[in-house]
Parts: sequence; structure tokens; C-alpha cells
Amino acid sequence: MNYQKYDDEVDELEYLQLSKEQAQALFTNNELTPRVSNPWQIVKFQSLLTIAFTIVSAIYSLFFDTFDSIFSVVLGGFLGVIPSTVFIIRVKIYKYGSDSRKFLSSLVYAEVIKITLTVTIILMVVRLYPNLNWLCFLGMYLITLQSYWLIGFVKIKN
Repeated sequence: MNYQKYDDEVDELEYLQLSKEQAQALFTNNELTPRVSNPWQIVKFQSLLTIAFTIVSAIYSLFFDTFDSIFSVVLGGFLGVIPSTVFIIRVKIYKYGSDSRKFLSSLVYAEVIKITLTVTIILMVVRLYPNLNWLCFLGMYLITLQSYWLIGFVKIKN
């Protein structure tokens, strides 16, 4: 492969500097404003998704007599909501200041707690609920995880 040719092509590219008006025309105000201003909005959205899919699962179970799927959906939703809540609480404990090293360590520690709590909940559910519908349980967990980017499609007002 000829890397020198690629490097020469990159060096020849011209970069266009945008004026303030051009940049504003390119990025509308809707795209520049953050969709989520509060992390609790994500937890609220995860909870709403869990409730909605629990209702769908309840309607489905009325026709097919699979009542284990309802509880599996609820447990899968809890698996996404509870660790997120604990993460937010742990990060909020840290008083924001000028020490970025302490904030970063607090963030990493909160993520370790979140992962440990997730694994613990999975092990507890497997141990304590033998009739678990794995498809509903893991499906709802994945849906709550996807809420982090799904919330970008929904405009939330405080």
C-alpha cells in the first residue's frame, strides 16, 4: 500500500473556514440545543419504556397464556433503571469543582458500581426466578440501554 500518496492527498485538501452566519445556517438552533438537560430524564424515559412494554406484554399474555413474560419484562426494565439511578446518585454526590482528577475518579467509581450492580441483579434474577423468559428479560434490558440514544429522537421539556 502506498501511504505516501494518501498523505499527499490529505495535505492537498483545503479547509473552508465558516463565518458565524454560515455556521448558524448549517446548524439550526434545534440541532445546537441539547436534547437532555437533566440525567433524570433518561431514567424517566427508561421507566416509561418499561411501563409501555409491560402493558404490551400483558396484552400479549392474555392471548397466549404466557404470564411469565410480564414479570420478565418488568425485571428487565429494573435491570436497566436501577443501575442508572445509582450511577446518577453516585456522580451527583461529588461536588463539582476545579479538580478534574477527583471528578474523573468519581465517574469511574460510579461506573464500576453500575456494572457490579447490573451483574448482581442478573445473578439474583436467575437464582430467584426460575420461570424467567430470557427473551423478554434481555429484550427489555436492551431497550432500556438503547434509551440513551432513543431519547435524542424525543424532545423533552422540563
